[in-house]
Amino acid sequence: MDNLRLKQLSLTNFRLHRSLILDFSPQTTLILGLNASGKTAIIEALYLLATGDSFRAKKIEEMIAFGQELGRVKLKMEDRKLKMEEGGSQDELEVLLTRGVVQGKKTQYRLFSINEIRKRKKDFVGQFKTVLFRPEDMRLIEGSPTRRRSFMDEILSQVSYEYRVGLKTYENTLKRRNRLLLAVREGEQSKNALSFWNLSLIKNGQLIQELRRKLIDELDQFSFPVDYQVLYRPKIINEARLTQYLPKEIAAGHSLVGPHKDDFQVLYLDKTQAKFLDVATFGSRGQQRLAVLWLKAGAGAYLQAKTRSQVVWLLDDILSELDRKSRQLVLSLLKGRQVIITSASQRIKEVVKAQKTVSL
Repeated sequence: MDNLRLKQLSLTNFRLHRSLILDFSPQTTLILGLNASGKTAIIEALYLLATGDSFRAKKIEEMIAFGQELGRVKLKMEDRKLKMEEGGSQDELEVLLTRGVVQGKKTQYRLFSINEIRKRKKDFVGQFKTVLFRPEDMRLIEGSPTRRRSFMDEILSQVSYEYRVGLKTYENTLKRRNRLLLAVREGEQSKNALSFWNLSLIKNGQLIQELRRKLIDELDQFSFPVDYQVLYRPKIINEARLTQYLPKEIAAGHSLVGPHKDDFQVLYLDKTQAKFLDVATFGSRGQQRLAVLWLKAGAGAYLQAKTRSQVVWLLDDILSELDRKSRQLVLSLLKGRQVIITSASQRIKEVVKAQKTVSL
């Protein structure tokens, strides 16, 4: 197994940080600071380096410091065991952020590099693996299906190049098909115009659902102190289903079946009834939060098993959201891993035995 560790993060004109260099412990690094001090920006930068995307910004330029043309995020690795496509060692990742124009010339909004060699996003993503845990994740169970689909996408995009490409192609195809459905409804296009896009939607949609199903099957096997089950609820896509739903899709002006409508359901064992119940409907708030911990821990185990790489855990001000029992459970699951934790509370130092503490 690869013993990759994150060593140093450099931020330049990224969010509130005009210039920041942060060294990480091989184990637990605790970052303390008041609200709006830039703690979450550090977690966001690491997530950007792992996935190529932000979990906060709707537009790329939101990540660039006010009044600046460029933002830069750079990460140095502690070991040299991961290999680049060209051969050799990989020990530095960089994302350059722009507003679309640099010195009067149009450019890409994100430029990715490995050891100063420019890469496409799809070749950059997944160089190191991470599990992100935010306060918003507490709504993963009872929140919208969009949150749960994003959870699956976040995991699978880190381990499968095929999934990343398939998902991107599916999303682009879906947009085009939806526009055509509107045009068909308005009498501006015939139904035959949908044929090409249907083929692409089915091909990529079935790939996405196959990989999601395998992920859910493995998450369901993850051992945890509380008994949970997870059930995949796909909106199956195939030629027959598209034909069946076509009149409704034309009337609605958008596609009604496919992975963009998928969901999953988490169940917990109710010992008094000796059966599994929907935790979103029947579980207590505490049981729902433990279910989120189970999913996140399972995701970490899945990433590590699939990639044979250590997984970096990013805990953004999450421990304050948990009760004492849940905090202890989280910390026990993280033993032996590299963890970056942020908090606004100085008291958290009594709970987290960090090898390195940074105050912002």
